[in-house]
Amino acid sequence: MVSELQSTLERIKSKSDVLLEKYNALRLEKEAVEQENSQLRSRLAQLDKELELMRRDYEYLQMARMITPTRESVIQSRAILAKLVQDVDKCISQLME
Repeated sequence: MVSELQSTLERIKSKSDVLLEKYNALRLEKEAVEQENSQLRSRLAQLDKELELMRRDYEYLQMARMITPTRESVIQSRAILAKLVQDVDKCISQLME
């Protein structure tokens, strides 16, 4: 009876040792995964900031491209201004008469 109890206790002890080893291994793995998760979250936040900056720069470039006059629009604007100057000169000469 005593030997059965002793063997049962030894089996329980060996199984609990195995369980403790597995628990410690899982705990270490969990800590490593949590640390990696934290690093990945900070990297994600950094990439989100970079993406936002790039989007803003892209919008500025699009806006600058739309604002920049083309050669044709510059020529057309100069022609309009020349016509306006001629009209003003004509009005001044009519007022002088």
